[in-house]
Amino acid sequence: MTHKQDTALHRMRQSGWFDPLIALLVIGLILLALYGVGEWLYKDAISKVTPDMNAYTINQSIPGLAHARHTLRNIGLAVLAAAIFCLLWLRFISPLIRRNLKAQIGMRKARVALQYAVTIVYTLIILFPIYWMLISSVKTSEELLLPVPTLWPKQFAFNNYPDVLGRAPFGLYFYNTIVSTFFIMLGEVLLGTFAAYGFSKGRFAGRNGLFLLVLGALMIPIQVTFVPIYVLISRLNFMNSFPGLILPNLVSAYFIFMLRQTFMAVDDSYLDAGKVDGMGRIATIFHVLVPMCAPTMITISIISFINGWNSYFWPRMITTTNARRTIAVGVAHLRETFAGMETANYNDMMAGAVLAIIPIVLLFFFLQKYIMTGFSKAAMK
Repeated sequence: MTHKQDTALHRMRQSGWFDPLIALLVIGLILLALYGVGEWLYKDAISKVTPDMNAYTINQSIPGLAHARHTLRNIGLAVLAAAIFCLLWLRFISPLIRRNLKAQIGMRKARVALQYAVTIVYTLIILFPIYWMLISSVKTSEELLLPVPTLWPKQFAFNNYPDVLGRAPFGLYFYNTIVSTFFIMLGEVLLGTFAAYGFSKGRFAGRNGLFLLVLGALMIPIQVTFVPIYVLISRLNFMNSFPGLILPNLVSAYFIFMLRQTFMAVDDSYLDAGKVDGMGRIATIFHVLVPMCAPTMITISIISFINGWNSYFWPRMITTTNARRTIAVGVAHLRETFAGMETANYNDMMAGAVLAIIPIVLLFFFLQKYIMTGFSKAAMK
């Protein structure tokens, strides 16, 4: 390797893009290799086809990798072409731009424009389902079921909202959701605060081991544990009740982790000063730790409220009547109110979904700065 080649390679590595592009190049080659294996498997499976085999049997005899061979080839070629193009740009075009001031300015502007374009496209992709829900809630049922969807209502049907309020007891759904969400939030914040204090400031044997068990709980989804919890709640006769909705959700391992990381950043001298002033352990927590960690406390309170409001899986399992249905379950239950009709009124369902998300959207809109502050502070601990 000549000195010039060595310098070019060193410059490419210093850019920070060389290693990711090489990894992308390897991924493309792997995908093409898988395409080759799939092609070989396909030809092998076809060679074993007998005249008495029908189309379904032939299709079932072909391995999955053989079925995906064309997709693997197309993705592999696209990835390989992108990696090669970027490497050539890094090797030949980038040095020319670096020597030309006008080219650097133009490249900087092009980079900013590309960032804006990608951000706008990404935002539109995220917001489109919300937009679709909003416009569908004011469409007629006939327009919503057209073979070719319309991006703007031909005729606004604002009567969908009073119709859906008449079909289901949304007032009761809101009441059940507010009560259950409030007590879940209260439990998660209080119990999380006490647990985080013990794991961050407590001095007892096995503290770190117990905290690892708490972190292990983050790996277990509710779908794994809901069967024993459901059986326990059922035997306690808590079906269709507030205790059944609240008790299994009173503790959040994630909030304990967030609070522990925040509490650990508070110097012990502040706690010692509180003890000198005659404060007990509880008073120290609520008069020293909590005020100093207010952004994180506000963040977990908001997140807990949002999670409780949007909770669907557990309330769906534990409620069988309207008596204690929450808003998320109530919106899904709207489908059953149209049984026996010629068409499902999806526009009314969308109107119910809009009513359900309004409180959460308003809450996030006014308190988003606290959420961002709390997450950033917890992430830096």
